[in-house]
Amino acid sequence: RLDTTWSYSNPKWLTTVRAGDVITGGLSWTRPTRLGGVQIQRNFGLRPDLVTMPLPELSGSAAVPSTVDIYVNNAQRLSEEVPTGPFQITNLPVVTGSGTARVVVRDALGRETVSETPFFASSDLLASGFWDYSAEAGFARRFYGVESGDYDGRLMASGTLRYGVTDWLTLEGHAEGGAELINGGAGAVFGLGPYGVGSFAASASSYGGQTGFQVAAGVELQLWGMHFFARTQRTFGDYNDIAAVTVDPLPPLLPDDDFHSAAPPRALDQVSVSVPLRFDPSTLNFSYTQLKTDEGEKSRILGLSLNRPFGNSASFFATAFTDLEDEDSFGAFAGVSIPLGNDIYASTGVSSDSEGTAVTADLVKSEGNEIGSVGWRLRDTEGAYTDRAVSASYRAPFARFEAGIQQHEDQFRATAQADGSVVFAGSDVFFSNRIDDAFTVVDAGVPDIDVQYENRPAGRTNRRGKLLVPDLRSYEPNRITIDPTNLPIDATVAGTREVTVPADRSGTVVKFDVEAGAQNALVTLRDEGGEFLETGAAGQVEGGASEGFVVGYEGQAFITGLGPQNRIVVDQPTRGRCAAEFGFEPREGEQVAIPDAVCRPVE
Repeated sequence: RLDTTWSYSNPKWLTTVRAGDVITGGLSWTRPTRLGGVQIQRNFGLRPDLVTMPLPELSGSAAVPSTVDIYVNNAQRLSEEVPTGPFQITNLPVVTGSGTARVVVRDALGRETVSETPFFASSDLLASGFWDYSAEAGFARRFYGVESGDYDGRLMASGTLRYGVTDWLTLEGHAEGGAELINGGAGAVFGLGPYGVGSFAASASSYGGQTGFQVAAGVELQLWGMHFFARTQRTFGDYNDIAAVTVDPLPPLLPDDDFHSAAPPRALDQVSVSVPLRFDPSTLNFSYTQLKTDEGEKSRILGLSLNRPFGNSASFFATAFTDLEDEDSFGAFAGVSIPLGNDIYASTGVSSDSEGTAVTADLVKSEGNEIGSVGWRLRDTEGAYTDRAVSASYRAPFARFEAGIQQHEDQFRATAQADGSVVFAGSDVFFSNRIDDAFTVVDAGVPDIDVQYENRPAGRTNRRGKLLVPDLRSYEPNRITIDPTNLPIDATVAGTREVTVPADRSGTVVKFDVEAGAQNALVTLRDEGGEFLETGAAGQVEGGASEGFVVGYEGQAFITGLGPQNRIVVDQPTRGRCAAEFGFEPREGEQVAIPDAVCRPVE
């Protein structure tokens, strides 16, 4: 068993409450832990329109009324008119990372003034005045993915808080404890102008008479076209957290000599540099990690990778690593990936490590999201070891199925899985593929009606006139439409477009007022002289509950709410009022037409 969780979200308070298996809130210098319990957490995803990170503010001045165009990394993001005088552009839509914003001010005569401003946007910073928090309490879960329900018996609690003091400074705090454990700390994330962000944090713990401390610092920079990241973390004394004190020293499926301490590392240093080459479209990535565990084991891992696109979508990739503390720990891999069309990709590569050299070939067809889509994969590795595998998947209307067979050396295994969902909504039961966000049930009341979601075909209603539409965006407007082309000829519909806003992991029912076998007819109206009634004349069925009707060209009017015998009254713009009487007999599947109904003058 993996996760079993009930959740409730409140968009007004931007808060989500969960009960069951949860993951504690965490920061870059803490270690999130799985708990079985309850959690209350800020959820900015409930307001997709809300921008929570600081965005660059661009300002300028216009001598006359002008148009301002904003380009971010040479892509136009905004265009608006500004009056005479100073102006300021806020909430500029940008992606995270570094970039350059170009402001083009153009007046009515076409004269332009151009200015450029570098910026660095990071989701690690909160905009001024924003709060982010997470609080949970429960019992630590152990051996996730191995045991279905192994929980530590001691109650633990955890809390995390972030606050945007200014657009360039965000304060952080974290505390956790229970069963003699007390752990708490504070930190800050601060902007470094248009170049990047930095962070620093310190924390302390006490457990069973043991005390310890931890400090951490990091920096992320974009300089001279290079992306630079560095982080360091140190613990002193006996530093503990929930993960360290709740671990079971005897894992059920591992021998004693395979057990490693769960305490935070004594030292952790990480450095990475990404460099796009100026003379070639390749990108070079360098990384270095130095680790010293609580047990005193050391690792110094050096890595290097290269990515180079060629052609329209093919690419070459290579990577190599080595542990400077272990001369037998090294590896290298290089390969090429080529698209073959129709969602089929081929790749091949050569890898080499302390066990020898092996060649791997892959042929993959990607599975689409549409019903009936098929995917498959063939993989073969030969050389230092043998690894062969074949798998296939199929997306049915009610579930997704996948099966595969793998050979590794002389061992074989077969796997099969099915992913799906069961929905109870709209007084009906639906089977569907996995739903991870939101859904709606379209109730058209008539079978075989085409339904579109955001102008894309979503399917046809079943024999009960309903269709489940999954994969909607929660807390956002979703447009659902039906195609009236397939409606029965004797059916009427009040509207063909609805907008629904479902909650997270929840659904709505969208009803279209389709009335099959409606009591309606196409009536041709003439006066006593045989002439058609005036176009645009308005009429009403006496004693009926239907809405009024309008006379069209050649005296034709579509009249609903008819009975066996009917009397209508029509007001003509210039000829005055008249009344007509006629009988009506419905015919299933046909549009009833009543020719030459005579409308006689009335007072």
